[in-house]
Amino acid sequence: MSKYKIGRYKIGRLIRKYFLFSFRSTIISLFLPVMIFFIAITGFLSYRVAVTQLEENAFKNIEDTVFQTKGYLENRLSDVFEQLVAFSNDPRTLSIINSEQFEADPEDYIEMNSFLKTIHLNYNSIIESIYVDMNHGAFTLYQSQYPTKIKEFPYKEYEDLYKGNDEGFYWHNVHKDDIFKSESKVVSVFKLVGNQASDASGVLLFNLRNDFFEKVLNKSLIGEHGYIALVSPDGTLNSKDMADEYLLNEDNLKYLKDLKEDSGRYEFQSDDGQKMMVIYETIGINKWKVAAVFSTDEIVEKANYIKYITLIVILVLVGIAILIANFFARYISSPVSTLVEQSKSINENNLTMNYNHNGPREIEILNNAMEDLLTRVNHLLDQIKLEQEEKRQLEFAILHSQINPHFLYNTLYSIKGLCDMGLNGEASSMITALSNFFRISISKGKEIISLEEEITHIRNYLVIQEMRYGDDFSYQIEMDEKILNWEIVKLTLQPLIENAIYHGVKLKRGKGIIAVKGYEKGETIVLEVMDNGGGISKERLAEIRAELEKPSEHSSTIGIGLKSVHERIRMHFGSPYGLVLESEEGKGTRNMVIIPKTRGGV
Repeated sequence: MSKYKIGRYKIGRLIRKYFLFSFRSTIISLFLPVMIFFIAITGFLSYRVAVTQLEENAFKNIEDTVFQTKGYLENRLSDVFEQLVAFSNDPRTLSIINSEQFEADPEDYIEMNSFLKTIHLNYNSIIESIYVDMNHGAFTLYQSQYPTKIKEFPYKEYEDLYKGNDEGFYWHNVHKDDIFKSESKVVSVFKLVGNQASDASGVLLFNLRNDFFEKVLNKSLIGEHGYIALVSPDGTLNSKDMADEYLLNEDNLKYLKDLKEDSGRYEFQSDDGQKMMVIYETIGINKWKVAAVFSTDEIVEKANYIKYITLIVILVLVGIAILIANFFARYISSPVSTLVEQSKSINENNLTMNYNHNGPREIEILNNAMEDLLTRVNHLLDQIKLEQEEKRQLEFAILHSQINPHFLYNTLYSIKGLCDMGLNGEASSMITALSNFFRISISKGKEIISLEEEITHIRNYLVIQEMRYGDDFSYQIEMDEKILNWEIVKLTLQPLIENAIYHGVKLKRGKGIIAVKGYEKGETIVLEVMDNGGGISKERLAEIRAELEKPSEHSSTIGIGLKSVHERIRMHFGSPYGLVLESEEGKGTRNMVIIPKTRGGV
């Protein structure tokens, strides 16, 4: 063996002895270096890209702030503007403005004052006061906590300042309230109607609260030397007082006002040489601009601060990685041991696993594979049960198919006999009963029908049998009407009545009686089929009861009708229900069907 191979072998032994000798040491030896390597690479890349990325994020945050501020202002100003438009287009307002010879009607004052009061109350957070002057002071209303300062509205002054809007709506940036005796500043939105010389003239003016705009703009924090400005052709509203060197000078304001784009950003130098940036959005309702003005050096300073914090966090993560590597040994070995113990508990009586996975992916795969295997085994067992159930259903269907042809043959033979004797009316009645009997027997393939349908079915059956056997027997049916809508398995009573005829009253000397009763008993329905035939001996009754409880594949010495009724009831409703037989030799037989109260789709 070469020295090279011997050296590799020794190194391998040392590694296995000191680093890979256990599950825990293997994880620490492999996981920890990889984690430290990737954390170091992440730290280096973060150091290289932090400034650029964080600057862009800072600018994006300011853009979002400006956009959200613009959106909020636009929504609120649009609401106020809509109220002004609604008031100006109100039929009463238009009637007063267009009246050449106006005479104030008290009703007009009351209704329009109520309209203005509603607007003022609903928008009190933004509307400070409302002033309405029509037809040169002939009709004046206002809503304010202060009285008006003016006796006549200065139409001439407003006409000279505001013109060019076809609709007559205008906005006035922050200014001193010159309508009411108030020291506060306001922002106004108003509509001018006509002019000083025209007959139809007026002003509809809403004064908006200055503190509303200050609160909205002050919520947007953009550093120590940053602020939000609301810029319009006739003025500027700043979110806070700033030193002159940070304010937009006349050239910058003019440039901002003349910009055609609805949103954007640009840089400029302040008077003291600082690099400043403006990010703006345009309010659609009045074309005013919401502009964030801030120092880019301040943003970069914040970005550098975040970058250093990131480097410190990376160092902390390296320390955490060392602790995690040590923790993973127990983290992985524990679920393996738990899974082994769970596997030992699996046997023919326990085909489930109650293991909550909290380990690595390989353990999860192994656990899922075992659970999938157990699920398949349980599924196969369920499938076998289902196949056995389908087999029993098929047996019942075969039994049913054996009953109907035999009955049909006997009935048709009886109809032929009636026809041969010229008793066409009786033959027609028997045919009608037979058709109704098979209509319910088919019942669109449904296995479950209403008790009312089942009673109709046996009535038709008894009509046919009574016509066949003449005066050999009579029947009585007593049913509680409250139970007729409950459900029952189709063809439950007919086999019992058939047994009562062929094995009961038919063998009796004298006239037989078959009675059918139905009533509620607690949460169950009890149906009785009784006959006054010869009855059944105790020994034979015990044999019949035993046969009823045997599985269907066992040989049976009782009729297929009783077996079918009992097992189909249990199949649909469960083992507590089924057929109960009572009989005494020489005194007749009583068959009791016990089923639950189920209504379903009936």
